[in-house]
Amino acid sequence: MSYSAPLELLTDVSGSITFGWVDEGVYYARFTRNLSARLGEAFASRLRQALPTTGSIKYFADLRALESYDLLARSAFVRVVTEQRKKFEQIQVLPWAGADRSATYLQVLGDAVLVTRDEIEFEARLMAAAPRARAKLGAGTEPRQRSRWSLRR
Repeated sequence: MSYSAPLELLTDVSGSITFGWVDEGVYYARFTRNLSARLGEAFASRLRQALPTTGSIKYFADLRALESYDLLARSAFVRVVTEQRKKFEQIQVLPWAGADRSATYLQVLGDAVLVTRDEIEFEARLMAAAPRARAKLGAGTEPRQRSRWSLRR
């Protein structure tokens, strides 16, 4: 769990996920365009590997740039959280405009989930939990570094 490591990027032909540690104990993921089953499963695997053996994390999911997702991708994430529930102190979600408003699947994730549709509130919560995130997510003047992991069909 090293917040000094660059963010990673998983991509396929339909979308991408930028993710990684943005501060001590704070994991961030930004989803763009379309989340395919393959991309979602690859991300869920990386998230599972990133979870600490002891302690818990605060997880922030920025879905505002998402347009659609495959149900298998969502299921892969839900499996990780339900299997490792004690390792998720908080799950903060900024949904996309077309997101299901009922979001019954979020109830499966437990009481640690907070969904906000307010971008400013989401970012304020992220910065409160992870003050170092500002520089890592591009508020600074230097370009962000990322490791790129492309998924090919």
